[in-house]
Amino acid sequence: MSTSRVQNPMYQVECNETGCKAFHLPADDWHQSSPHLARWAAHEAGWDVPPVRGKGSRRDTDFCPEHRRDQVSR
Repeated sequence: MSTSRVQNPMYQVECNETGCKAFHLPADDWHQSSPHLARWAAHEAGWDVPPVRGKGSRRDTDFCPEHRRDQVSR
């Protein structure tokens, strides 16, 4: 996965496409406080991130809206 701690406690989600430097930093302190919440906020912003639990949750890649793989219209 590409959720990384930027500063304690601040998390951002980074795109795993080769050469892409895009990242999603949640706008509020609550969503920045944990990897789970940062990933949820990225999903709400149109990122292709795997679900927290269930089918597909073990996928280790995240993609920005430009490189998304799931082809779901938002």
